[in-house]
Amino acid sequence: MITLFITCLHPFFQVVQAQEAQINVEVNPNLELFSVIYVLAFNGSDSFIIAPEDYVNDVLTYFAPYKEHEAVEYIRKILDKSYPYYHRDSVIMDLSTRLVALDYLPNETNLGDLKPLAEFAKESNFMEFYKAHEKEYAEYTSSIKPYLLGVPKLHREFFGHAAKEYRVEYSYSLRIRAHVVFQGGTAYCIDYIYPVKYEEEKIQDVVAIFHEFTHPFVNNFLGKTYKLFENKSYYLDEIKNQLPMTTMYDSAHFGSFIQYLNEVLTESLAEYFALESGVPQESVKYRTLKLSSGLYPLEDFLKEYKYFEKIRKDNETLLDYAPTMAEHMGEWATPENISRYFNKRAPVMGLPLINRGTYLGKIVIVYGTQNPDKSGVEYDKKTAEELREFLENSFIIGYSNAPKIIVKEDVNLTDEDLRGNLILIGGPVANEITRKLNDQLPVAFVHYEDGWSLKRNPSAVEDFGAFLLTPDNLIELPLNSTIPYDESMGVLQTIRNPWNEKNYIMVLAGLTRYGTKNISKNLNFIVSYKIFGGNYTELGFYKQYKG
Repeated sequence: MITLFITCLHPFFQVVQAQEAQINVEVNPNLELFSVIYVLAFNGSDSFIIAPEDYVNDVLTYFAPYKEHEAVEYIRKILDKSYPYYHRDSVIMDLSTRLVALDYLPNETNLGDLKPLAEFAKESNFMEFYKAHEKEYAEYTSSIKPYLLGVPKLHREFFGHAAKEYRVEYSYSLRIRAHVVFQGGTAYCIDYIYPVKYEEEKIQDVVAIFHEFTHPFVNNFLGKTYKLFENKSYYLDEIKNQLPMTTMYDSAHFGSFIQYLNEVLTESLAEYFALESGVPQESVKYRTLKLSSGLYPLEDFLKEYKYFEKIRKDNETLLDYAPTMAEHMGEWATPENISRYFNKRAPVMGLPLINRGTYLGKIVIVYGTQNPDKSGVEYDKKTAEELREFLENSFIIGYSNAPKIIVKEDVNLTDEDLRGNLILIGGPVANEITRKLNDQLPVAFVHYEDGWSLKRNPSAVEDFGAFLLTPDNLIELPLNSTIPYDESMGVLQTIRNPWNEKNYIMVLAGLTRYGTKNISKNLNFIVSYKIFGGNYTELGFYKQYKG
């Protein structure tokens, strides 16, 4: 599933002036009850189920006598697998919103269609299961809360008010799109716990929570100031030009300029608040670069908040600074140079390739035929065919249809193909097109006496940033640091097509054929490049100033 920027807005807004706000982070019993029933409904196998395998097995074992319960049938019916992904996603989000607003379901009355869930909880003694797993829940939730303690103070400084209480309500088992709900002066951020392999995933979740909690404050802010910004809609026009499919399918964020501006302001404030709350600078920089393809004024808005804090007088809020910020936004770019501004702010990555290919209706996957070992050619051909099948399925799940995805040999490309959106399979030894491009690649293949290796080539692009992802943290790397060798090592990288700057080329290549296969199974479309193999994961971004 290829998605980006999944956040929900909520129009209702209540705040409490200058009072100590409570912060609570938990796996919500009602959400986990729903999640457990969902696991039973689909026998533990579904794209929305994200709990660890042993937890899923515990659910299937503990609740086995209730797998045909009315509540299970109800969830199976309203979330039937035949429905499109986006429909099921929306139903899950709407149901979660209802559930967090209620006390534990067996304690509630007048539940309507939710009554079977309450009966399931009572009959199965769900709370016994929930309490048996509280330690697992706390392993995640206990590390989130300390970052959030400063949220009320930051909201008061920037907006003049804060919520009475901030609550993060997680699901442990089910992917629920992150969103915010306000009720009775309490802000509820509804989210899910992904079983993390890297500590950085938790850090990114923290920033996402800042984002959700800040949305209603930005709604309120724009309700008073939008006229200052409304003539800047050319920023959205450029995104629609650059990412036609993302903007078409994500109307919640790109349907109008006020929606887009709301998202940009909310995300940039969330990142600023995260920095002020002790989130590592590397993590925020990584997130800014990752989201700048769609929210490309992020860097400039971050600078605005730093300047505002520097010159801010007592009791001044962002509302007071809004005229200056709107004026600056008009100076960053004009309708005449907005494309150049986009290219200087937005890293090149796979998402625009997917957008262009889908919009134009064609992507060509090119495997190499130059390998002197013909078994290697067949291996790369199989890799290309498997990638085609994966992409077609992903497009159908995400967009309900797929562009024409063609697999071709490198020697059979036409001039028209060469100017299109390409995915190259294989390094310079295997693939003729990769060989021609190697000197232009940001991560180049270098041949030494003892074989091939990878080397960063920052002179090929602009603003090169490299990050090493380890289980414990995210580390920004010097560009001259050595990339280790492993026969499973592969690199994914995207550049503008030198034969047609409007289109893109993605290279999937390894130091061996096995590395090529490995990287094709570990795609990432929201980075400029990814190096993956053995115990090594490097992610990075760069820009190409064109236009």
